[in-house]
Amino acid sequence: MPVIHSIAEYIEILKDFRRDGFGGRDAKDCAYYFRGEPADYGESSGTPNIGRNGRLEKETEIFRECERRLPSDFAQCHSTFEKLVLMQHYRVPTRLLDISLDPLQALFFALFHDVRSCNEKDDCDAVILAYEVPKYEIKDYHSDAVSVVSNIALYPSKKGSLDITPFLDDDIYREDLNNNWEIKYLHHEIQAEKSYFKECIKKTDMESVFCVHPLLDNPRIRAQQGAFLLFGINGNRNKLATLESSKNTHIKMKKIIVAESAKPEMREELAALGKTIDTVYPDWDGVSDYFARFWNKEPRDYFKQE
Repeated sequence: MPVIHSIAEYIEILKDFRRDGFGGRDAKDCAYYFRGEPADYGESSGTPNIGRNGRLEKETEIFRECERRLPSDFAQCHSTFEKLVLMQHYRVPTRLLDISLDPLQALFFALFHDVRSCNEKDDCDAVILAYEVPKYEIKDYHSDAVSVVSNIALYPSKKGSLDITPFLDDDIYREDLNNNWEIKYLHHEIQAEKSYFKECIKKTDMESVFCVHPLLDNPRIRAQQGAFLLFGINGNRNKLATLESSKNTHIKMKKIIVAESAKPEMREELAALGKTIDTVYPDWDGVSDYFARFWNKEPRDYFKQE
């Protein structure tokens, strides 16, 4: 697990990734995405918020309450995936995980301590998660497989566990799966957004983690070169799929440690390169935060907690 003490060291590691990949695959056939986290959360690193603290059992309730309270905002969305993206944008727990094509964005989030969303102290190493995704596995927002996994969020836990372990992965058994009443509930939800959707859900899609490119319909996603990992289920809807358990995708992840001792200097380096709160969040949140806390201050102060 590499440990970095400067942006220069970080760039050298990125060059190695682009040249040699993670091992076992040609780097030219893969795309690389990055995510910054303020601490190393061990095996739970890179876990969507809905998968933490027992929230998964309340996923549908959270989703429906958001729809009920903000109907005009959701009216602009054409699919469940777009609704999940909107919820993620406003920090509501979802089965999405933010990632970026820009490695400096990930470094920013690893170093920046957002006092509005976390209480972690700054006396620890930070972590950058690097993801290697085969290009042919990358999905667009309109993909049928994306619709299948997104609509799992609408399956109420009170209706059952959506247990698909009795069914086999092979296509010849797909009819058995799609005749199951729990899966028919998913058909109903998917057809509400895609009337042409055929009743041919694949078990392996439901149990996968997909890298999805969203619509670039807001300044924040464009500025951050954002994408998402969309997590399916691991046997039933009460367990999230993992990169290791994913059936239809082969995404690899590596950790890069940002040494605690190097964080102050790296923050100054990053600010000097123009990665500040108002450029990462080019909307009212970022600009107002910048004027409230960082206006007329030195670059080193852009990351300090007040």
